[in-house]
Amino acid sequence: FIAYRVDVIAFVPIVADGWDNVLREAKTAGIPVLVTDRKINTEDSDLYSGFIGTDSEQEGREAGRFLLRKFAGVERKRPIRIVELAGTEGASAAVGRAKGFREVLAGNPDFEIVYSESGDFLRSKGYEVMLSVLEKVPRIDAVFSHNDGMTLGMLDAMKERGVKAGKDVVIVTIDAEQAIIDALRAGTVNFVIECNPKTGPDIMELAKKLAAGEKIPRLIHVDERVFSE
Repeated sequence: FIAYRVDVIAFVPIVADGWDNVLREAKTAGIPVLVTDRKINTEDSDLYSGFIGTDSEQEGREAGRFLLRKFAGVERKRPIRIVELAGTEGASAAVGRAKGFREVLAGNPDFEIVYSESGDFLRSKGYEVMLSVLEKVPRIDAVFSHNDGMTLGMLDAMKERGVKAGKDVVIVTIDAEQAIIDALRAGTVNFVIECNPKTGPDIMELAKKLAAGEKIPRLIHVDERVFSE
């Protein structure tokens, strides 16, 4: 894109690190860069013009708060045992969701994350990881999955092993794909956090401003809803 001398570059970084050199090239070429969907780490924040996307830390907080509500008032002699299906290692979405989730549960001895593994945001990996978890982890009370794709694979694995998702194990997931909303209605998922993908029109408006030499906000988080049982 730099070689083609485009007016604006908007891109989704799969991982958060490693962008400084190419961003410097874009800045030297006078091309403003808009980061979308996932955030990046840079030595100099002025290397890009702004970010628009979801607040992944808030998504993680919503997941943690639901579990606090779900198990509130339930007498128990042992902590709630939680398995985390994490997203791609190094991705800002995975880092933020894990951070926000732990922030809410921190200092609460009634909740314990007993296992966490990356499923790379893939349905196939969600299936594989959950099959392994069901063999390794003796008791699971809840699962926090970083995206619906992994959750759908996880649900396949649970069904295959005779585990009643949504009943035997509380399921919390992020994205709000239609298949997961259907699973919520069917009772196999307990809580869904929307990852709002409808940023296209906003990205175009921001790109127009950048092309015209205007400043844009450094950080824009899109609105997101939650859906509960």
